[in-house]
Amino acid sequence: MLHPCYSLKENGISTEYDSHFAALGTKEFIENYTDGFEVYDDAIRQWAKVIYTNAINKHNKEYFLDKTPRYFFIIEDLYRLFPKAKFIFLLRNPMAILASELKTYIKGDWPVLSVFRPDLVEAPNLIIKGIKQVGDDAHVVKYEELVSNPETEVKNICKYLEMPFHQGMIEYSQTPVPKGVMNDQAGIHKYTKPSISSIDRWKLMADDPQNMHFAIAYLETLGPRLIEKIGYDYKEIYNYLVSNSVKKSSRLIYPWSRAICPKEELTLWERFLSRRYFYIRLNGKIIGNFKAGINGIMRMFVYFKRKISST
Repeated sequence: MLHPCYSLKENGISTEYDSHFAALGTKEFIENYTDGFEVYDDAIRQWAKVIYTNAINKHNKEYFLDKTPRYFFIIEDLYRLFPKAKFIFLLRNPMAILASELKTYIKGDWPVLSVFRPDLVEAPNLIIKGIKQVGDDAHVVKYEELVSNPETEVKNICKYLEMPFHQGMIEYSQTPVPKGVMNDQAGIHKYTKPSISSIDRWKLMADDPQNMHFAIAYLETLGPRLIEKIGYDYKEIYNYLVSNSVKKSSRLIYPWSRAICPKEELTLWERFLSRRYFYIRLNGKIIGNFKAGINGIMRMFVYFKRKISST
């Protein structure tokens, strides 16, 4: 539902046909030649109905669950479009989410962290706002409670959805693995039922100076008020990380502010410092600084040459 819901948005979308002018033209058409924007909403509903109904019928099912994490961007739109739909909000300790991203996707390539900025920095506020918007129609589930007491929590979800509970919902060894790459590539092959093994895995970040830096910086980025709104204890998390962190290390630390910032927003100096970090990590301090310096000079030469050529 992301593409349809973004079709009339002026921000957050980029296309080769220029989404801004496309949205402007579509809005003018709707305003001047139709009965209004409710017609467009009806068109989106029909679009969704065709696709979801086809998927349900093809596999002889009764229900379709759409789990798309970045729906946090369009909660308001979805609630407007489908007021009778059931909305389940799954909350998890932000530290656990960060730890999972670092282990599963980042793997030491720190600039990649900026790809997950929406999920880490923007999502918490948008989800809390979305729960408030949906109000009594929302069903909120805590990840930690779900994996600790799966039968109780899933039965509560089924009650909310007005559908029967089946044991296969929490013991899914016989469930076919989802097709495609846009799903959990790690846990789905490791577990056949909800597991508590990942609840406290975020605490391991205290054992590594770099991860520890990211954890504290991320915690401070969200702040006590937001952490507590999500349902977690800021002081408890902070105190654990600080009291269990390893001793200060001479190891070079890649700053959170640079890792979480999109590449296009970094200054030339920040980009140089990023390259310098990896040169030093791969080659040692002396050779790394030398290679970074040579690389920086060459890049500056190319940059000014292009500047001169463009003028």
